[in-house]
Amino acid sequence: MKNSFFILSFFLSINCIGQSDTTKENKKSLPYYIQVCKDVMTDKELVWGSKIILCSEDGKKGFSIRVSFEKKKDEVKYQGLTVISAGIGNCMEKDELIFLFEDDSKYSLKSWQDFNCAGKSYFDLYGKFFDEFNSKKIKAIRLTNGRSYESYTYKPTSTEASYFIEVKQALDNNKIVNVKCDE
Repeated sequence: MKNSFFILSFFLSINCIGQSDTTKENKKSLPYYIQVCKDVMTDKELVWGSKIILCSEDGKKGFSIRVSFEKKKDEVKYQGLTVISAGIGNCMEKDELIFLFEDDSKYSLKSWQDFNCAGKSYFDLYGKFFDEFNSKKIKAIRLTNGRSYESYTYKPTSTEASYFIEVKQALDNNKIVNVKCDE
């Protein structure tokens, strides 16, 4: 119960962070946008997307997917995927993320992180494979724990199905919103 509450709280806080300091006009005109803030203490720029995919039907078992970005020389680039899971085994290692697209084609990624029991998995270390899964709508997503082989398959809603297409459009069209970091 404590784990379920923590996971649900974590997902909600990530969603709130992704929506801070934006205007109503931005939310309406940009289905997905990239937020950038500069930390006043470190002068480091932080970059994150406005949405995640929360792949769970009951809030207890499932995973979230967030696209990671980096900003170098005033250009924002895709950096990989971060997945946080709950109820899909106790510890994660050598996980697999499989996308099934509407045309029934599939694409699979293997995680690169070390063994951990925090439910974190990282995919596409060098940011090379984004074009493999950003041009088609998603029919289903499966995360398989490479240690215990437990898995969870999620069928996204019609709006979630085009998540990666929206991310690609935001990058291509430079849909970046400058926001204030928490001071």
